[in-house]
Amino acid sequence: MEAARCSIPALANDTDYGLTRYPWTRDLTRALRITDRLEAGMIWVNSENVRHLPTPFGGVKASGIGRDGGDWSVEFYMETKHVGLALDDHKIPRLGA
Repeated sequence: MEAARCSIPALANDTDYGLTRYPWTRDLTRALRITDRLEAGMIWVNSENVRHLPTPFGGVKASGIGRDGGDWSVEFYMETKHVGLALDDHKIPRLGA
């Protein structure tokens, strides 16, 4: 892809990895338009790696296996199990009866 003819997101996305991207612009509308099209798990606009620890950490493509940090990592580290407890006597219906 010739750099002069491709868009910024296309050039940035032309990789097997997608951990982070760092666009720099003073135009908020452009920043939102570009970040929407970037393929990355984390994007900092006009900054680099200023991360609040509870926010999700992780990438996409060959850079990621999920998100770590805050609520986003709970499902990754858990195996969900349902347990129902009957605390009183109750009628157990017979299926098909």
